[in-house]
Amino acid sequence: MQKKILSVTKIVGIFGNPISHSLSPIMHNSWFKKYKLNFIYLAFNIFLQNLKSAVESIKSLNIVGVNVTVPYKVEVMKYLDEIDVDAKNIGSVNTIVNKNNKLYGYNTDWLGFIEDLKCKNVNLKNKKVLVVGAGGASKAILYALNKLKVKQIYLTSRTFSKSKLVSKKYKNISVIDIKETPCDMLKDIDCLINCSTCGMKKDDELPFEIKSFKQNIIFYDIIYNKLTPFKQFALKNKIKYFAGEGMLIYQGAVSFDKWIGFFPETKNTLKLIKKYMR
Repeated sequence: MQKKILSVTKIVGIFGNPISHSLSPIMHNSWFKKYKLNFIYLAFNIFLQNLKSAVESIKSLNIVGVNVTVPYKVEVMKYLDEIDVDAKNIGSVNTIVNKNNKLYGYNTDWLGFIEDLKCKNVNLKNKKVLVVGAGGASKAILYALNKLKVKQIYLTSRTFSKSKLVSKKYKNISVIDIKETPCDMLKDIDCLINCSTCGMKKDDELPFEIKSFKQNIIFYDIIYNKLTPFKQFALKNKIKYFAGEGMLIYQGAVSFDKWIGFFPETKNTLKLIKKYMR
């Protein structure tokens, strides 16, 4: 963060609820400091009834742009002037750019997810994947999985009708009622991806029972900075587990480029944000 906040300091930030756990301010402000940019990144806890006015304030306060996180990645789209092709196809926005007093919506989540898998040497081509959750983040992950040529995707969420609606865009998705998820389903799954909010609350439990699983299955949890039920299960059962901090970094770097005009160096970013992880 800059030592001095001046009248010419430019603002970017993040809209969400809850937002106190976000490490995006740490990450972006470190990049601003590195490149000696007079910017500051702030976190805004927005209530649903105030979302429209919050988005309008991006223009009125001349905010350069914002990230959008749970639970507004879909809802926010109705308040934007233009939406990028990928974000339209995905059906969710996580990055807004204020350019010439017009708000442009993008989705950088799917790119961040793909880049993180590459860095972790995870290849999901022709694999079977179970995705938990059907919200804005899930839509980006499903889009990325199809770009990665996954063989079969199974989708489940708390709302069966929502999962069915999301699945219509893709031919290789089968929807499963979360209440009827077989306890041995993971025996045939190569990767489980948690895109739901399961784990955001301390008393959250696994949304379905798991009695058996494929020996080399991977758990990928887009939630970071939390001991989620999926992480607890993976640790207990010695399952290879990845949290969402890598995806956070890479999607953030793409957002940074949208606002500033170049990609930041991410080499030491993970080491930095891990200092702030609980």
